[in-house]
Amino acid sequence: MKRLNGTKGFTLVELLVVIGIIALLISILLPSLNRARETANRVKCASNLRQIGQAILLYSNDSKGPYPRTIYIVNSAPNDTGKSTGLSQVTDPFSSSGVGSGGQGINNVPVALFLLMRTEDITSGVFVCPSSNATPDNFGGGSNVVANFVDFGTISQNLSYSYCNPYPDVNALGAGFKMVQGLDPTFAVAADINPGTSGGGGADNVLAVTQSSSGVQVRLGNSNNHNKDGQNVLYGDGHVEFQASPFVGTNADNIYTRGGPNFNNSSYGPQQNLVDSPEGVGDSVLLPTDDDN
Repeated sequence: MKRLNGTKGFTLVELLVVIGIIALLISILLPSLNRARETANRVKCASNLRQIGQAILLYSNDSKGPYPRTIYIVNSAPNDTGKSTGLSQVTDPFSSSGVGSGGQGINNVPVALFLLMRTEDITSGVFVCPSSNATPDNFGGGSNVVANFVDFGTISQNLSYSYCNPYPDVNALGAGFKMVQGLDPTFAVAADINPGTSGGGGADNVLAVTQSSSGVQVRLGNSNNHNKDGQNVLYGDGHVEFQASPFVGTNADNIYTRGGPNFNNSSYGPQQNLVDSPEGVGDSVLLPTDDDN
C-alpha cells in the first residue's frame, strides 16, 4: 500500500491572492486608523490649549489683571519670531539689557507665552500639538531649567500655538483694547499656530481667504497642525472648540490677522495685516506665524 508522506501547500497563485486580500484590507482600514489618530490628537491639542488658558488666568490673578506680556513699548511692531539673538542668555524677561541689538525682546509674543512656564508651573510639552512635528523644549539639555531662558529655543521645534498679540498700538489702546480677565466669550485668546503667508508648498496664505472663500480656498488660512482641516481655538471664557475656518473671532473676523472686511475701526478701515497690533476691542491677532519655521 502506498503511503502519503506530505500534504499539499499553497500554490503561488493562492499566496498572491492572500497577499492581495491583506493589502486591500490595509488600504481600507488605514484611512480609518489615521482619522481615529487625528481625532485623538485634536482632543489632546484642545486639552493643551485649555491648560494654557488656565495658566493665563492664574498669571492674571497673580499680576492683578493683565494677561502675560513682557517688555512693552507702545507703537513698536510686535516681534513674533521667538528666535532673537541674545534672548536665551538673559534670565529676566522684563529686562531691556542683553536682548539683542535689534530690540528683539520688545513686544515679543512668544516670550509672553514662555512666561507661563516660568511662573505657573506649566510644562513645555503643553505647548506642543501632537499633530505637529514639534517636540517639547528641553532648554538646551543638561542641567538647564526653564529659569535659565526667556524664550523658546526654536518655534518650529518647540511651539505649536499662537497667542493674541498683547502689545496694542496707541490706536488700539484708545479704542479700549486690553488683555485682561472678563474678555468676550467669543474673543480668540490662542489657537493652533498661525499658518502665515508662505510655506506648506504654497498651501499657506492667511491673507488670501475671506468668509466667502470656498472650502478648498479657506484651507489656505487654516493652521498646518491638523492637515489644514482647521484649528483648535481657545476663547475668552476658557472653552476650546475645533473650527474649520479662521473666521471665528468676536466680529467673525480672521483670528490670525489684524482687522479685515468684517472689522471696521475708523482708525484703520478694513485692511488686513499679518504681524501687527490688534485693530481695536475684539480683534485677535494670533502670533507667531509658522513662516518663522
